[in-house]
Amino acid sequence: MIKVWDLWVRLFHWSLVFTVGFLLVSGETGLGFFDWHRFAGEVALGLILFRLMWGFLGSSNARLLSLLVNPKHAFSHLKDLLQRKPHQERGHNAAGGWAVIAMLVLILVQASTGLFIADDEGWVEGALHGFVSIDISDTLYNVHHTVADILKLLVIVHIVMIAIYFFVGRQNLIKPMITGKMKWLADTRAPEVRFGNALIGLLCALVVFAVVALIGNWF
Repeated sequence: MIKVWDLWVRLFHWSLVFTVGFLLVSGETGLGFFDWHRFAGEVALGLILFRLMWGFLGSSNARLLSLLVNPKHAFSHLKDLLQRKPHQERGHNAAGGWAVIAMLVLILVQASTGLFIADDEGWVEGALHGFVSIDISDTLYNVHHTVADILKLLVIVHIVMIAIYFFVGRQNLIKPMITGKMKWLADTRAPEVRFGNALIGLLCALVVFAVVALIGNWF
């Protein structure tokens, strides 16, 4: 058993799962919309901003620049996966790295546009709704809903890929994101990972959410 994910990556991942899940459900059904949709969107913004900071200050396998690999490596990895011989990775694989980038960008756009828009009835307004013109707000509103549809599709693809890795590739991607550890079965030595300082992660989280709380007028 070797360590693969630090505490902050795991906290971020599962916090984002529940937050985005609630946002998609509430946005689609109206469940908890008036009371909690805006707040959850601001939490999502804080989570993404934290991840961007941790992507430069955190563990080496959480670095954002390490996710930007040649796309042909991503397709090669998926080919190996379908042939039931995916390579083990002590971090995100080539395809997963691009998926992470896509998810971060989309959620950042979604959370940012939410700050400047209001719902159709005007019951819920973003924290910065009055800072832009009505035309700009309407445009951002359309972007917000379009990105929501794309996110739904990406979430479905993400779940399907986890199942494919489990049943086809014989790799459990969920357990390491819970425990932080994985079994390294290859004969080769596991790649070295420099894990980030947990206190730096705490400082990043405090700074980011202090800013988001100020913008959202939480107190």
